[in-house]
Amino acid sequence: MSFGVFFATLALYLAKLPPALAPWRDTGEMTVAAATLGVAHPTSYPLYVLLGRLALWFPLGNPAYRLNLLSAVAGAAACAVLFAVLRERRGTFAALAAAACLAFNPAFWAVSQVSEMYSLWLLSAVALVALAGRLPDDRSERLWPAFCYLCGVLLANRLDLLLLAPGLVWLSLAGRPLASGEDNGWFGSCALLVPVVAVLTASNLPVAALILATFLMRTRGEGAARRRLAGLAAGLAGLSIYLYLPVRSATGPFLDWNHPARLANFLESIMRLRYGGTLDLVSRNYAAGELFGDNLRLWGAHLWDAFGPALALAAFGAAADFREDRSRFYGRFAAWWWAGPVFLFLANMPPNPHAAAIIEPHYLLSDAVLLFWLAAGVGALAGARRALALAAIVAWPLARSVPARLDRRLHLHSLDFAANVFRAAPPGSVIVAKKDVQLYALWHYQTVAGRRPDLRVVAQGLSGSAWYRADWRRRDPSLILSSLAVPGAWAALGAPGAPVLLTQDVEPPDAVPASLVPRGPLQALSGAPGDFPSELLVRRGVRRSEDAPDFFTADLIEGYAAAAYRAGVALHKRGRPAEAERALNEGWAANWRFPDAALFLGYLQAGAGRLAEASSTYALAEALFEEKLALAARWRALPAVTSALLRQAAEAATHSGVALEKLGDPAGAERRYRRALELQPLAETRFNLAVLAWGRDWPAAEEHLVEAVRLDPAHAASVKYLAALRARRR
Repeated sequence: MSFGVFFATLALYLAKLPPALAPWRDTGEMTVAAATLGVAHPTSYPLYVLLGRLALWFPLGNPAYRLNLLSAVAGAAACAVLFAVLRERRGTFAALAAAACLAFNPAFWAVSQVSEMYSLWLLSAVALVALAGRLPDDRSERLWPAFCYLCGVLLANRLDLLLLAPGLVWLSLAGRPLASGEDNGWFGSCALLVPVVAVLTASNLPVAALILATFLMRTRGEGAARRRLAGLAAGLAGLSIYLYLPVRSATGPFLDWNHPARLANFLESIMRLRYGGTLDLVSRNYAAGELFGDNLRLWGAHLWDAFGPALALAAFGAAADFREDRSRFYGRFAAWWWAGPVFLFLANMPPNPHAAAIIEPHYLLSDAVLLFWLAAGVGALAGARRALALAAIVAWPLARSVPARLDRRLHLHSLDFAANVFRAAPPGSVIVAKKDVQLYALWHYQTVAGRRPDLRVVAQGLSGSAWYRADWRRRDPSLILSSLAVPGAWAALGAPGAPVLLTQDVEPPDAVPASLVPRGPLQALSGAPGDFPSELLVRRGVRRSEDAPDFFTADLIEGYAAAAYRAGVALHKRGRPAEAERALNEGWAANWRFPDAALFLGYLQAGAGRLAEASSTYALAEALFEEKLALAARWRALPAVTSALLRQAAEAATHSGVALEKLGDPAGAERRYRRALELQPLAETRFNLAVLAWGRDWPAAEEHLVEAVRLDPAHAASVKYLAALRARRR
């Protein structure tokens, strides 16, 4: 039946598989690394890169589809292995329940569709938890070296499998004798003491010490030296796959992240030191544990989406596991505890959609342990209740429309994005991109698919890295690249006569945007005309961000909205108001929650004398800015982001007040001006209040003008009217 589970799951996944590169995190980078045998970002994932290279030889579809297929096969294999292991111990219904729960898990199904290493990661986790559970029954200890070797090999796919290590080591040697109370002491240290020390010291060393102490504790006794030596030797032999990184790096591949041919860089790469040992550097902007509650809330939403009421069965199974074998329960609980709550505490990610999309796949590691307890819970049921539990577990994702949510058969957004950028870029251009999905899509379709080899695609974020600049000097000495964190680097970017263009996600220094000219999906810094008809853009599938099935697709769509907005502003400056308004409406349609488009559209309507229409549009812009401010607070946005939103919201309220004033509603206008001051005091708002008070309340008018000049001494109208008011009073 295991083969039946495998082929049924694979058929399910193939029916919804994306036909090309999916816009999902690092997919484009992984395809480039596999196709060129390159070095990906830390921890570099050498096992996935090598397996991906083998998968690219499979003669079916395009390269991205072949790697999507690799993920689907690994996902189906994880379900089959889980079923095979649990059937022997818990029975067919319990095993099918756990396998079905994994197959329909939305987060797992998603990673089994895309060219990433996560489905292989979960296959590794299921296999290791299952094998560790068998080791105590292996009296000959022949499985022990094989287990250690497999651990080393699978760590070369994702090193964060180490989160399971304390529990797996304990579980794998659960048959070894312990002193009285030693198991409780270890459990207390694992569950509380070591996590607290790791947080207080902001170091991963306590975790390493826990793993080592567990290994030494569980391998002691008669034959300890042999057992330890065999385990270490086998584990290091498996980890030797990481030697691929310095060897390949020394040959100068296309992708040579952090250049691990140098020993110091090699250690940085496998230990992720450039990321501070964290999931993402954004977490460093928050105090340790500050976002733990938010992360628990997101995790709870994931668990409910993936398991639903079956969580009660998992809890019941965990209690049964404790009663059956407390030592085994301790091992599984430690694996779940470190992969779940402890990881979330240390990750410390803000609860915004981008961070949530980054962290969601990491929930799967703790899900793998829950599935063993779920099977135990279903297996403990009597008679027909097992069949009912299985039916309920299958019905849950169907009731929540999971198959429809994960239908990617026509998902061509990354392909169309790259095609549009390539179409808009003049020959020999330098294109700067920033966000992962946008940048890696261009990398993939240029390097793997062979399109537009004349272009030079530069990563804004990586421009500050010495290894990246050295790569470009080796590949193309004519490209003048330095850190793009400063305006001067932008002026020198490129080669003589080469046009320089930016994707919409790029954030240049403040001195640069004034010289940018919109060109379709790009912004031209130099050497390219601005006109590019939007009719030449190819956009298949979902065209509105609110209809997008995931954050990364929505982000690509919002890039088109930003492009249309910038085109509208540029057309207005060129004296083409009708075209400008059409472009702004196009951008607003792509992203309804885009207040900038509404605000400028209201400005155009007011300039055309359509004051009633402008007032309504300004009111919508206000509401959208207020919504963004509420979301910024909910998502724990950084102060700089909130401050910028407050200023924009204040400007929207001020414009709304001006429209109401011109419509003969001074009371309404004053309310909007007062609201603008609550958001952020602006000189223009104070001046408008002074105008309202002029001739009615001279002290109030003077007070507003004084404040306007204080806020902006260069506000000419306020300076002029304040002088006139004081001269009049004299």
